[in-house]
Amino acid sequence: MLGILNIYNSHAQQLHFTSQYLQHNAMYNPAAAGIANKNMVGASYRSMWSSFPGNPRTFMLYGDVKLDKLKAGIGAYLYRDETGPTSRTGAQLAYSKHIVSQDGKHKVGLGLELRALQFAIDRSKLTGSLGSDPVLAGAENKLGLDAGAGVYYTNDKLSVGAAVSQLIQSKLELANVPNSNQGGKLYRHYNITANYRFNTGENIYLIPNALVRVIENSPSEYEFGMNVNYQDNLWWGLNWRVKQAWILQAGFRLAQSVGLTYSYDYYQTPISIFTGGSGAHEIGLRFDFKRSNN
Repeated sequence: MLGILNIYNSHAQQLHFTSQYLQHNAMYNPAAAGIANKNMVGASYRSMWSSFPGNPRTFMLYGDVKLDKLKAGIGAYLYRDETGPTSRTGAQLAYSKHIVSQDGKHKVGLGLELRALQFAIDRSKLTGSLGSDPVLAGAENKLGLDAGAGVYYTNDKLSVGAAVSQLIQSKLELANVPNSNQGGKLYRHYNITANYRFNTGENIYLIPNALVRVIENSPSEYEFGMNVNYQDNLWWGLNWRVKQAWILQAGFRLAQSVGLTYSYDYYQTPISIFTGGSGAHEIGLRFDFKRSNN
């Protein structure tokens, strides 16, 4: 019963996430849309804890475009999370207005985003064990709409940003829970990101990076890492999600406009005890249509 209540009225993370967050700035912050001067589309797949039946899986399609004439950018994400009998299907559209210094070295993005999120449950996977539990009397799916905002700064070496998603905190109650005085809703997610590119020579860059994720009524998450990038054609890295996992990452460019990425999350105790030693695999494929130095 507690597990089902958690599904419906969870105060935990409601939005999808990726271990390769350096590749998805606009997903965490709408102000970063288009600011990297690259037009691109991509897809990714993430699978966690494969030793569990109905383990979490995420499918994602995305795009990021710079609008030169408007000095702005647009980012879009479509995704689907599946975990056991539940699923979340979402769409995110981000718009960023870019403020650029006269020498072009400093850029500030001011962004807004719109989100649509549909929670759904396959009751056929639950009735066998829960029977006519009144919790299952609610709707089979529910759609929530919300918005967010962010600010992002970059000078092509230092990049920092802060954003909030689900700012409005729209109501989203999927179940009818008797005698409950607490309705379901979308909770605010705050993301703070930072990274710096050190040029060590021979077009080799060291990129220390950090992500802080704060979710209302849920423990905050902290992630720190270091990436090594060679000519933007080959990169690898190691991240630590505090008290959760170590993350190994790698990527390379298959051709001038095609890149492949992979990451593996190795979960720490006590999580590793329950996962049977299985971690998370994430693979991505990206197509760059434009590479610019402006």
